[in-house]
Amino acid sequence: MHSRWSMLGVAGVVAVEASGNGTWIESPVQADPSYLGNSIPITLPIIIGVQVFIMAFVEQQRSSQTDPVMRMYPGGAFDPAGLSKGADFEQLKRKEIANGRVAMLAFAGIIGAAQANNNEGPVASLTRHLADPWHVNVADNAAAVPYL
Repeated sequence: MHSRWSMLGVAGVVAVEASGNGTWIESPVQADPSYLGNSIPITLPIIIGVQVFIMAFVEQQRSSQTDPVMRMYPGGAFDPAGLSKGADFEQLKRKEIANGRVAMLAFAGIIGAAQANNNEGPVASLTRHLADPWHVNVADNAAAVPYL
């Protein structure tokens, strides 16, 4: 469950910055919020309330399963692509766990990089590093390496 959220989170962090909507830290607190250039007429508390309601419904449906495997890897309406019916389902489960672990580490790295680089996003940090890798790296940032 946590790895799935992490994979979505890392994709969202990169997508916000790559689409030109600021960083993942600045984007939620903008004075005039927009989504893909369109103004959002709904306030943030209403969006959060709707999301909590929808997630509560989906999680209740998932947790009502009596089979523990179905609780972790639901099918039916939760599998519109039919991936749980393939012969390589066990291999896909292992890949999901491996990619989820990498995503959890990536999100921890994104948080650490933002703290070390004055809330700079991951795309901007990577661009600065690729432009000058010998001077823009973890060894040259005192905030990135504690106790220096």
